[in-house]
Amino acid sequence: MSLPATRRPNRIVQGLDVYLLEIPMRRFRHAAAHRRQAQSVLVNVRLSDQTGGWGETLPREYVTGETLESVQADLRGVLWPAMAGRLADQCLAQLPSRAPDGRWVLAARCAAQLALVDAVGLSGALGQADGGSDALGGLRVSGVIGSDDAARTAWLLRLMRVAGLRDFKLKLGLDEGVDAANLRAVLAQLRRPLARGRATLRVDANGGWADRPIQRIAELARMGVCVVEQPVFCSAAELVDLARRSPLPLMADESLVSPDDAAVLLSEPRVWWNIRISKNGGLDHALALARQAQGAGVSFVVGCMVGETGLLSAAQRRLLACCPRPRFVEGNYGRLLLRHDVTRPSLRWGYGGRLAALDGEGLGVRIDPIGLARWARPGARKQV
Repeated sequence: MSLPATRRPNRIVQGLDVYLLEIPMRRFRHAAAHRRQAQSVLVNVRLSDQTGGWGETLPREYVTGETLESVQADLRGVLWPAMAGRLADQCLAQLPSRAPDGRWVLAARCAAQLALVDAVGLSGALGQADGGSDALGGLRVSGVIGSDDAARTAWLLRLMRVAGLRDFKLKLGLDEGVDAANLRAVLAQLRRPLARGRATLRVDANGGWADRPIQRIAELARMGVCVVEQPVFCSAAELVDLARRSPLPLMADESLVSPDDAAVLLSEPRVWWNIRISKNGGLDHALALARQAQGAGVSFVVGCMVGETGLLSAAQRRLLACCPRPRFVEGNYGRLLLRHDVTRPSLRWGYGGRLAALDGEGLGVRIDPIGLARWARPGARKQV
């Protein structure tokens, strides 16, 4: 079964509105950031028949080198010139991934592409689907824990287990004492399920282990951890070298941004890939990476950026209905992490981490005008 054909008649891109979104979050901490507010860039594409679509991106300077400011500038100066006055579905195949100076503009491209997909449909971005909406039936979202308080870590894990989750990721790299306390809290609940194959545990250091990474990974191997994500901030080539000396597989996140990174990482199948729509430049780039990983026998995760709204959650469900089966899924946390949302519905996983397929055209969610007015600040406005 393939995705529904949602392409509409050709229409011309006539306008682009950019918004800076700031939504309060529930507390979340990892080695690279302490987040109390989700900040993203929203894009509204306006077409010649008075319809349009919405997209979102969450730039992280330590991931792609992009910021909230640079994304807004690149939407105006790089993406808009490639869209203005052109047929919307043709733009999907021609959106640039680099600025004229050679910089990758992947986060900015993601926002523009999702807005176009929401406006004209999926087929122009994803082509022939590998699976169908029923492919979501067996997928389960992982529980991700980011806390510097072991008691809170234990409490969050208990809630996740009550909600039926079986796969977990623990954020480490904060501090040796904090890491040790968090690991004790998690293993107190998961040691038996891990030994019996009824749960999985992976850890993410967010680049926080510049000191003794191999020794730390060896300790985790004895605890039943299955993979260690981004133990140090490094290039793709450096992560490959580290993986060849590591007692556990490693996962590339910040080391997997561009297609160039993917080409390097393919030399070591013990490096798993964390693919994120916002980080990697949109649905088509994410799908290409998933297919590339599958073809090379590389395990991969379809992940998310902390603080995504229902727009990126919907995009992830569309991707999961098309791409090869990932080893793990992270995302669709909705108001479990955000205190508010700007979409109707506000998407989140159900019991056991299960995801329901979305119906309708485009991304499958609508912008809530009240939420938009409350949490979004208008930025640039472009018009043909």
